[in-house]
Amino acid sequence: MSAVLSLTIPFFALIFLGMICRRVGFVGPDDARTLSRFAFFVAMPVMVFVKIGAGNAMEILNWGFVWRYELATALVFVGTAFLARPAFGLTRLESGIFGLNAAYPNYGYIGVPLAIMAFGDAAALPLALILALDTMVLLVLTGYFVAADGGSLGATIVSALKTVSRNPLLISAVAGFAFSASGLSLPPVLDTLLNMLSNSAAPVALFALGATVYGQPIRRAFGELTAITVARLIIHPVLVAAFFLLLPGVDPLWVKAAILTACLPIAANAFVMSDHYGGYAGRTASAVFITTIIASVTVPVTLYLIFQLP
Repeated sequence: MSAVLSLTIPFFALIFLGMICRRVGFVGPDDARTLSRFAFFVAMPVMVFVKIGAGNAMEILNWGFVWRYELATALVFVGTAFLARPAFGLTRLESGIFGLNAAYPNYGYIGVPLAIMAFGDAAALPLALILALDTMVLLVLTGYFVAADGGSLGATIVSALKTVSRNPLLISAVAGFAFSASGLSLPPVLDTLLNMLSNSAAPVALFALGATVYGQPIRRAFGELTAITVARLIIHPVLVAAFFLLLPGVDPLWVKAAILTACLPIAANAFVMSDHYGGYAGRTASAVFITTIIASVTVPVTLYLIFQLP
């Protein structure tokens, strides 16, 4: 357990440091937004490119991995969305955002750097695959509920495709695959520069995440927030673990990366989407903040259990 804590404590300490700096006024909303943009558009894409570019691009074609993970994601999303509507008196749109909260882990700011530190550079491949396909699945499922509440499903799906295709982490992953397949090597100067940026990705992203989520208001909706938290931090990883462990045949490292990804707190992008669609934004902001805090306990426990797997 000490090895797990030595890995996870610095991660969550950076998140809490961002919260503290936001609380005391050292970092304001605009500062947090700037740091977040640097992490999302510069440092994180470079890290993904460097890690994937150093691996074997052909290993990405792993459909057994895809259907297991995405089936778990879809079940969590659809199950919680349909149960939440009658349980909490939500509209169709609100229940869709509820499902998004339950099924959308923060694999960008937390998942990628944590998986790489826990399992090595090879973990970048399964995380990139999840990043691309899981984002698509979540956007399309959300689109169904938006369309059912009066929007156009076709337009929402097209919008989802455009959103995913413009994701800088996905673009850098594709570039990394292409570079790996080419067999080329970077010039020493460029290699040094990219590695410097890559090394800045995790600390900047985690600090920015803490500074960003701190300012969100906490809504008084104990039942809803509890249900979202349980689904996000417990039910999703348990389902993912069940599909991979009861239906073997996937590389153990990929299995571990999938379970770790599924146990992460809600992605901050869930709030952006809820605000964009005009529903459930307040509770989503609260859920992002609360799951990030609670994950500082549940993620180390889950990672400890993952390390016990063969």
